[in-house]
Amino acid sequence: MERICIIGCPGSGKSTLAARLAAQTGIPAVHLDQLFWKENWVQRTAAEFDELLAEALKQSRWIMDGNFARTLPLRLGFADTLVVYDLPKWRSLLGYFKRLRRYRGQSRPDMTPGCAEKLDWEFVGYILKFKSEDLSALQREFPDLTIIRLRSHRQAEDWLGQVERVS
Repeated sequence: MERICIIGCPGSGKSTLAARLAAQTGIPAVHLDQLFWKENWVQRTAAEFDELLAEALKQSRWIMDGNFARTLPLRLGFADTLVVYDLPKWRSLLGYFKRLRRYRGQSRPDMTPGCAEKLDWEFVGYILKFKSEDLSALQREFPDLTIIRLRSHRQAEDWLGQVERVS
């Protein structure tokens, strides 16, 4: 387990899980939000993002959190493990509002500096409409990929307890 993608509904805790897993294993975390956003919530162009992503994918070890569906097949082609944080919608909404309360007006650790957290009703709508990936289709497309589905924070804690330091 050296190249890990973490996906799931916004607010589920992907970035927190990535940071904890990185601290536990010594594998560097790559937060896709940091590659995608410039200061003040300015989006990078697709070409800029793709270039930064390509550089990150060249590394021998990484934990990459974020959905960015357009690039998921590319990332999974490099990954050996996919962690799907598949929480109920209400839990992801709660996670978003907790994150908002904690970081409102400032940038969170997994985000580009200068991107202050703020209430975003469009983002709330995205959470409510979020659809999980079809894991059986991903397993067929990437048969060598280990897929781990976490349906609760308790499952995530248990899984982290089983992961060993690899550095």
